[in-house]
Amino acid sequence: MLLRTLRRRGGTIIVAIMLGALALAALPVGAAPFDGTRSQFADARFNTVWTRTDSQNVRGGRSWYWGPGPWFDYAEFYRQGENGLRTVQYFDKARMEINNPADRSGPNQGVTNGLLVKELVSGRMQLGNDPYDTDQRPAADVPVAGNPRNSNTMAPGYSVFAGLATIDNGYRDPQRLNETVASTIDRNGNLGLRSDLALPETKIVQYNSVTGHNIPQVFWDFMQLQGRIEVDNKIQNGPVVDWLFAMGLPITDPYWTQAQIGSETKDVLVQLFERRVLTYVPSNPEGYKVEMGNVGQHYFQWRYSHLGMPWAAPDPSLPLVYASNIDTGSHWEVYMSNNAGGGTRITRNPQETVAFSWRRSWDPAMLTLLVDSRRTNAQFRQIYEYDVNAIYKGDFSANTFVRRLTYTDGTEPPNNAPYPGYLPNNTANNYNASYSPDGTKIVFVTDRWGGQELFIMNPAGNSPTQLTNQGCINESPTWSPNGRYIYWTSNCDGDFEIYRGEIAYNYEGSWSVDARLVNVVNLTNNTVDDRFPRVSPDGKTIAFGSNRDGNWEIYTMSSASGDTLRRLTTNNASDDSPTWSADGSKLAFASDRDGDFEIYTMTLDGNNTTQITNNSAQDRWPLWAQ
Repeated sequence: MLLRTLRRRGGTIIVAIMLGALALAALPVGAAPFDGTRSQFADARFNTVWTRTDSQNVRGGRSWYWGPGPWFDYAEFYRQGENGLRTVQYFDKARMEINNPADRSGPNQGVTNGLLVKELVSGRMQLGNDPYDTDQRPAADVPVAGNPRNSNTMAPGYSVFAGLATIDNGYRDPQRLNETVASTIDRNGNLGLRSDLALPETKIVQYNSVTGHNIPQVFWDFMQLQGRIEVDNKIQNGPVVDWLFAMGLPITDPYWTQAQIGSETKDVLVQLFERRVLTYVPSNPEGYKVEMGNVGQHYFQWRYSHLGMPWAAPDPSLPLVYASNIDTGSHWEVYMSNNAGGGTRITRNPQETVAFSWRRSWDPAMLTLLVDSRRTNAQFRQIYEYDVNAIYKGDFSANTFVRRLTYTDGTEPPNNAPYPGYLPNNTANNYNASYSPDGTKIVFVTDRWGGQELFIMNPAGNSPTQLTNQGCINESPTWSPNGRYIYWTSNCDGDFEIYRGEIAYNYEGSWSVDARLVNVVNLTNNTVDDRFPRVSPDGKTIAFGSNRDGNWEIYTMSSASGDTLRRLTTNNASDDSPTWSADGSKLAFASDRDGDFEIYTMTLDGNNTTQITNNSAQDRWPLWAQ
């Protein structure tokens, strides 16, 4: 083991830098939205909980308790989690969580089911065990029932229930046992009465004295339902669900509302519980009159509004972009490959602009691109984000949006600009900005403290936190698909080597993020340069460039240990800057094998090489799906 001292502001820490051959044989799997396995269970315990109620062996004509299957998983911030992270997986009806991987207590083996409805109504996103440890956001205007908002303008959103819900505010409704439910609520929160909806099955039969809310017969029957369940691979009869675990306590009384469901407008009885929403549609078929609302979808739309609707969309495909001086003759601009030997120009700036990472989305309109640019000052690289119109129409076209994230070149920031934090040298470069897979964090390189160090910030760009402080060159950060690891290169030992570190979070909120690197591992250790690492979509392999055989070639190795080294290119030219396709089947790279740098692709065995660009300019720094 090689010990290296990493000096950080506020003290010195000792980090064990382990040689690749001595590293752990495997890294934790699961919790990765774009690795191609999001429809699989991120943890076997999630599968066990889901199987009890929703497996095809037991469900029959019964409505879903979780949904047909998972569609998004990740490592989300939770203060008491390992490194400040917990594994979560989203279903149509809810989210499952594992806060402590070692906890296998209780009938659900440590799986919890978040208080998502409370968060949606209050806007207070829970950050830890303490109920007051929250991040305040706008409450959700996502419809509590029916279609998404763009095709469901009439249904109330969660936010309108704030004055009618018990959310740490002492609100209680009076007991109404034996009354039927005729109260209505509209999108604006206006209450009314419809006597025609006071159906016998809506008679109040329970009053929860803890939160002070009435439960109608139709919902209480559903909560107490006996039926077929699957436990330990055996089919048996019993309570279909532990309603307190699945739903939590009621936080509102039941109300009738109207919602667009498919192409029809329907009357829907809704009641909000801490974890779920119950809906009753009298016109639905038997077995589906009462259903769990799509709280998992609703919460996801609120928390990850930039990611679209993964339950309704295929994984996004991304264009191949690269930098070229074909039109300028001097500085780099960004181009999109058109598969015809050239590219379509995206940027038109007086100084260089180079793309480094995508923020992916299941909504094509939400795709964005992070670039390094000197567009406002030739001396300093700054970070900008291009919206989808700027990407496909060019940043010079109408109706495009280019957002500046850093202001460290002497430019006076506007009033609504990100807060850059303390700048000891007043001016600095910021570049190699890499979005986390879920699009909520950005790791980048800056020289604001002297060396070229890694910092982390959220997309707001406020007050970045320093991750490295070695006084040398750190560059090319790239994320593991599950968001738990950062890979990058550093020349602290005299040549460039590839490192991996776990990100441990102290805080993550809508305004800022605070984190540190722990358990740093040296994946390569030699006397030559290993640079430009990119992690495969499944997280198992790193592609990189190295001059270890006398000139720059493309290699791959294990992301867990640095072994299983494979050389993919063999020629006298320089091959560098590999980048993965979204499905992990190909690499794009830059090579000067025809006399100037062009962009090529190849399969992972180093064969089937295809030349993408063909001109007399220099085409460099390809970016595909990272």
